[in-house]
Amino acid sequence: MLLGGGEHPGVKGVSDGAARPEHEGHLAPDHFAAAGACALVLPSERFLRPPAGIPCQRSTALRKLPRRGASAHHRVIDETLKMRILITTSRMPFALDEIRKLGKLGHEIIAADTFGTAPGSHSRYVFESVVTPSPRYATRQYIARLREIITTRSVDLVLPQFEEALYVAEHISEIPTRVFTPSFATLRTLHNKVTFTELASKLGLRVPRTTVVKSVAELERAILRSDGFFCKPAYSRGGVELLTDVGPLAGVTHIADCRVTEDNPWVVQEYVAGEDMCSFSVVQHGRVAAHSAYVHPREIDHAGGIVFESVDAKETLLLAETIAAATHYHGQLSLDAKRTKSGLVLLECNPRPTAGVMLMSAEMFAAALFDDAPRTPRLAPPGARKKIASALVRDMFLHWRDIPQDLAHLLSRAPDVYAERGDLAPALYQVLSYSHVLAYRKRQMPEQRTRSDLMSAYFFDVCFNG
Repeated sequence: MLLGGGEHPGVKGVSDGAARPEHEGHLAPDHFAAAGACALVLPSERFLRPPAGIPCQRSTALRKLPRRGASAHHRVIDETLKMRILITTSRMPFALDEIRKLGKLGHEIIAADTFGTAPGSHSRYVFESVVTPSPRYATRQYIARLREIITTRSVDLVLPQFEEALYVAEHISEIPTRVFTPSFATLRTLHNKVTFTELASKLGLRVPRTTVVKSVAELERAILRSDGFFCKPAYSRGGVELLTDVGPLAGVTHIADCRVTEDNPWVVQEYVAGEDMCSFSVVQHGRVAAHSAYVHPREIDHAGGIVFESVDAKETLLLAETIAAATHYHGQLSLDAKRTKSGLVLLECNPRPTAGVMLMSAEMFAAALFDDAPRTPRLAPPGARKKIASALVRDMFLHWRDIPQDLAHLLSRAPDVYAERGDLAPALYQVLSYSHVLAYRKRQMPEQRTRSDLMSAYFFDVCFNG
């Protein structure tokens, strides 16, 4: 199956026993709005109205706050009100960032994850931290736990941070409050690299020439026809599973290691040379309310960024606006692309937050989050930087030839993602959360362990694979 035109260039709380139930069917595009989980408006009595057909106690979390100075972006919010917000999968660095942003603006944050040492759960801006079952391995228990948290804590809004969003959206009729995420059907279309590439191509966006394979034999034949290839599962993330013959990851994974089946198809794409370009958007009902674009000068194991720098956002804004409008997207949206000599080539979509939110101001993010009818997108200015200092130190130990570059970034004035003055506990818990990595490795046979264990361990119990 060929997609795209030929002109495109080149552990506490985790339940192990319960399998995720079969899908009960796609949600219709209007189902999500009908459930009331898609309608975000400015903080007010209207915002807190219970979703249609779902009993929900009026929140007691709205309380008077002293007025504070605010930028023009922030004045869209009624500053005398605050909300109680549940942020899930608080282990993620961008989850910690959103916790801090919203906490500093006076909102009460409840942080949730499947293990107690998740860094974001220990920020000083967290009102309460809770442990949940795994959405992947104990979906029914996870949804029940969310419902209990929302009901007993009078949660006004849920902000999913990773692929747990798909489990929540699939069971949205059981969630008794608003969730800032689109329908399950939209999430799955964008998360699946086959259907996303098809959609992007139909929308006239440039994508790599793509072949879909459903067996190892098909994978081998597709590779033989390729002059520089990049292969990955339809459901994958963070550069955890990939096969390529180009660049620093060439030969790291072998065909024998690839699990390609009818139920687990892979995409074989032409390798696109160029600079990685990433973007993050807050989207309201198909319209981009805030947008940032960024590059990552340093990566962990050539797969995920550990230094982030914002760049001019206008180039990637068109991609985000096109996807958002076509899907009537409502939530946090991230895209990966390559900047080539002939323009941007769109590679994949993460229908969730990514590091781009860390390069926005708190006022910009909050204003976009609560702006139900954005007139024009708020664009994050270029030149902002963030770093993950512990990852830079790790990289120096593992790759001594990169010490000069890592050291330069480590000693730079870029703020650390985890260690913030006045809020240092998440940096300590970043180290303590290594217990989650050990739990993941304990599940595996020694021969299954790979270079990407660190990345995989951060995802394994919250990822969605169809």
